[in-house]
Amino acid sequence: MKETFDLIDYALQKSGLEELKDPTQVQYLGEGAWHLAYFVQLRTGDAVVVRFPKTEAYGRNVEFDEEAIHSEYAGTRAYYELANQVKPGICPAFFNYHVEKDRTFTVESYAGKAIKLDQLTAVEAFHIGAELGEFFRKMNAAHHGLKGFGYLSWNGKHIEGKYHSDVSESMKKENTDYINDFKNFIDTYEGSISSSALVDLQACMEDREIENHTVVLTNQDTSPENILLHSDGTVCLIDPVPILYSGDSLAGNFLNNYRTLFPTFFNAPRYARHEFDRFEDRLKRIADGFLEGYSNGDLAIKRRVKQEEFIQLTDLTVLHWHLLQTDELTSEQKIRYGEREAIANRITVLVKKIEEFKWLDEKSGTKLA
Repeated sequence: MKETFDLIDYALQKSGLEELKDPTQVQYLGEGAWHLAYFVQLRTGDAVVVRFPKTEAYGRNVEFDEEAIHSEYAGTRAYYELANQVKPGICPAFFNYHVEKDRTFTVESYAGKAIKLDQLTAVEAFHIGAELGEFFRKMNAAHHGLKGFGYLSWNGKHIEGKYHSDVSESMKKENTDYINDFKNFIDTYEGSISSSALVDLQACMEDREIENHTVVLTNQDTSPENILLHSDGTVCLIDPVPILYSGDSLAGNFLNNYRTLFPTFFNAPRYARHEFDRFEDRLKRIADGFLEGYSNGDLAIKRRVKQEEFIQLTDLTVLHWHLLQTDELTSEQKIRYGEREAIANRITVLVKKIEEFKWLDEKSGTKLA
């Protein structure tokens, strides 16, 4: 414990905060996939969370990679700063990080406790989703000032998008790949699948495009464990996976996660402890609220986001099929997706969700296909 205490003290002082005096100021919060987290009560009355990267994640050793760490943490800082300009308090107000072998850390303001799905009413779940959807919509209009697109990478001085090719052409290629991959899945899938599935996916691609001026800084990881509640009940987001991409696409990703991925991954070790399948109704209400907050009543936006949700759903299905084609699953794949039997069973569920996908906007009765 002394070694941990000394590391936390180092992180605090390196971040310009007060010296750690008493071990009782520290409380172990737990661990995520990649980090160990500690709550620290400062004598000023403020509280922070100190995180250290784990040496092992997803069944393999994590080697020190300075560039990758800078990419992740500088990306988090950029996202927090822009997000708080868009909606003050939506992310931790203070964030600092340091990269050094064996002494890498992040320190950020303590923002509250993660939402507990079992304690949410349907109305509360909807409002949380709506607040997040409204925030995502406003982030689409925020000027991020970053170059490139895709996941963020460190160029030695600052972060930028991983790719610098023509973003419009890249999306056209992506659209073609989605179609071809799904066609290959249909041709090799031993079960039956409605012919309308491919027609619907092709329709999703007809006006799917992106230009440089529509590339936004958005977040790919808004799982329930990364959604906190401030004392006043407002939402706070932590641990983002920032990406420079289409805002509508990541909105569709949010819907697919909450309506499909989280509740169907109950038998994957990465998600098993959350028992998301027990709270499928609350997850769906969060998704419903998100779509309302994000679209703000605009049916054209709803249609684009529903199309992106369908694209994510079909792509998730194809990914599972590809996993079954490999000779042996890696430890990381088993942790993320489960054993082969779980993956095969999940494909059946995903195919059913594709066939039963709801294109009708329940609020207006308008078909969004």
